[in-house]
Amino acid sequence: MPRITEFDKEKVLKSAMHVFWEKGYNGTSMQDLVDATSLNRSSIYNSFGSKLELYQTTLSYYQKESGGMFRKALVEAGNPLEAIRLIFEGFLPEILGDKKDKGCFVMNCKSEMGNQDRDLKKWLLDTQEYTLSTFQDLIRDGQEQGVINKKQDCRSYAYFVFNAFQGFRMTGILIKDKNVLQQIIDNTLRVLA
Repeated sequence: MPRITEFDKEKVLKSAMHVFWEKGYNGTSMQDLVDATSLNRSSIYNSFGSKLELYQTTLSYYQKESGGMFRKALVEAGNPLEAIRLIFEGFLPEILGDKKDKGCFVMNCKSEMGNQDRDLKKWLLDTQEYTLSTFQDLIRDGQEQGVINKKQDCRSYAYFVFNAFQGFRMTGILIKDKNVLQQIIDNTLRVLA
């Protein structure tokens, strides 16, 4: 009878995620994952499939965790423009506390692996579309409420905000000056107001 391995799946995913996040997919060896998770290779393969499948699982876990920032902003904001501000500002503690300059795990994946695997590329496109749609809905609502101008249609502004958000996350890898990061947020919102 095969031995059943029991472990805290969330703890293992967090450990594996941090290794992938710090070293990238290609820079992470199976031994790195064994060391980080305290599972042997066969347990990792039996529980998660291939290294790529584990990578995809950690990306989904990360996205679920960081998606909480979006949900929190939507609940706490007084209006859609404020929600966009809170989304950006909600990531400031992560950016400023990133002592290893890892950046955004999903954006790192996009640049390293975006064209390496069809399923991963589809996941990245779906994730991007979800974020774009969230910004588009906020902008449409903001335009209807009069807190966001109508100089551009809501989809065009959604791409603008999405790209500003990605640039904000990338800038935060090397620049840990809260004032500079806040200026990026303020200038992005100024275009919309």
